Amino acid sequence: MDTLLHYAGMLITIAFIAAVLYSLFLTIRKRKRKKEKESEIENYVHVKVKNLHQYDIKPENGYYKYPLTPTDYTRRFPQRFTSVSLELANDQPYSICLIGFTEFENGEMKDRHYFYVQPPENNVSDTSPVSWDEVRKAYEFGEYWEAGMKNYFINHTIVAHNASYVMGCITHALKIFGIEPPRFQYIDTLEIAKKYYDFKSNQLETICDEMGIEVETHNSLSESTAIGQFLIFAKKDFPVFLPHIYYTNGSATEEEILASAISSVEREEATPKEMFAPHPATEAHLQKLLQKKYLIRGEKFGTYYATNTGLDFAEDIDKFETKKKEKVTASTVLSFEYKAKGDRVTRMSHQVNKKS
Repeated sequence: MDTLLHYAGMLITIAFIAAVLYSLFLTIRKRKRKKEKESEIENYVHVKVKNLHQYDIKPENGYYKYPLTPTDYTRRFPQRFTSVSLELANDQPYSICLIGFTEFENGEMKDRHYFYVQPPENNVSDTSPVSWDEVRKAYEFGEYWEAGMKNYFINHTIVAHNASYVMGCITHALKIFGIEPPRFQYIDTLEIAKKYYDFKSNQLETICDEMGIEVETHNSLSESTAIGQFLIFAKKDFPVFLPHIYYTNGSATEEEILASAISSVEREEATPKEMFAPHPATEAHLQKLLQKKYLIRGEKFGTYYATNTGLDFAEDIDKFETKKKEKVTASTVLSFEYKAKGDRVTRMSHQVNKKS
């Protein structure tokens, strides 16, 4: 009996030692990988923009804004959209140093993303929410974009506060890296605030305070979420409200134009001219909607109503856009250790996708 107890004690001791050694091995391997990752980040050679200041924007009335003019627009409320907020390192629109975006679907938040971005040069103003030390190891905007960030913007409806300015910054940042901006489609919540509400100020912080939306200023992740929530609240406050979806670097597709026309007669009958505005009301488009039973004739002569089938088509247009999203065959997670001012999260794991 004593012998059995002796052997049992030996086995327990050996198992304990083995467990300790294995734990030590895992700790050493984890530290080694961490050092390798830190070394990889530290020694990463970033893209250098040649003659950067040739892209500088001159101020107009003290305001630096990349000129971005919409080429088209439609009217409908998207079932799926991405709200965006960003911060700049200095006055130049290309100097993005923080960007946050939140994905919404069917009125609910689905996912959030937050990136530190290294500006193209070490020129961080005193008013910027970050210092150069906080972003110097981050990837540049063009690098993030090509690594997969573009998949969250292309063929997605973007929602931003003062959207023409925000989309101008993104366009400017792409231009300096020699990346041709894609077709963007976006909604401006500043325009909505001015048109439908009477806030003390149309600044995002004031709007959120009056609407009871939680927001942390200069935190791009918090702001992007608040922007999306405001758009959803506006739809609840004004059920017949249809925001303008603006397009740059391209125009609305036929499906988007048809979806816009159907959305405009969800609650009120209208004439083809009113339905299709700002696009021409063609007989071919009208007959197509009638043949597919997306519309029925209204009570007044020459007017139409949307059917449930038509509304389903208009809502599914956002799913069609999702199908156009580039397929990702491999992904890599880039982890950085930073401490952002006013941000509760100190460890950021940024997942960006790379095509193999």
